[in-house]
Amino acid sequence: MAITERLDREVKEECTQRKLLTRAYLDLHRWARRVGPDTPAGPAPEPPVELDLAPWQS
Repeated sequence: MAITERLDREVKEECTQRKLLTRAYLDLHRWARRVGPDTPAGPAPEPPVELDLAPWQS
């Protein structure tokens, strides 16, 4: 029972992170489509605060 609860919790957390990562990617993609070669590029959008980027940081 404890293993099942733990796996359920981990799957739920991973789904949440995937949604946040997808949202951040789509925001960045929209920004990149608006910024053309002759358009001054503003700063790229920041990822959501609750997004855990620890696995990609060294």
